[in-house]
Amino acid sequence: MNNKNERMINKYHYKFLEDKFKDLELGRAEAPYLKMIDAHSPIKMNSLITKVVFHKSHTTRAINQMEKDGLIKKQKDLNDLRSYILSITEKGKKIAKQVNQILQEWDDLVNSALSNEEIKQLDNIREKVYLKLKDYFEEDFAE
Repeated sequence: MNNKNERMINKYHYKFLEDKFKDLELGRAEAPYLKMIDAHSPIKMNSLITKVVFHKSHTTRAINQMEKDGLIKKQKDLNDLRSYILSITEKGKKIAKQVNQILQEWDDLVNSALSNEEIKQLDNIREKVYLKLKDYFEEDFAE
């Protein structure tokens, strides 16, 4: 499945995001976390870690950077002092809105090359691949 076209699509996706995110006060690596915290604020840090596809250490670095930048607040969970509760700040909400717009622009650009029927077919193919991998690994990652 990893052919030249797929590699080039990934390369263009990376370039698109780099170009769009350069004016935000946010690194491309932090964007998925900020988007998820915005959608689920407040959220336990452990819950966030289970919802993303990145390693825990990557998540911790991103969280610490966003806290330093004033995009989120990280507070001890009073019910479990080993855990943290993450919430988004007003500054974080503004940037998360821009992130969502950028991601929608990418989706619109990609989908503009396809008919509605092709989009449905592609979604069906992705679903089949997901179900096969889910069965293979005998687990279901939180979405």
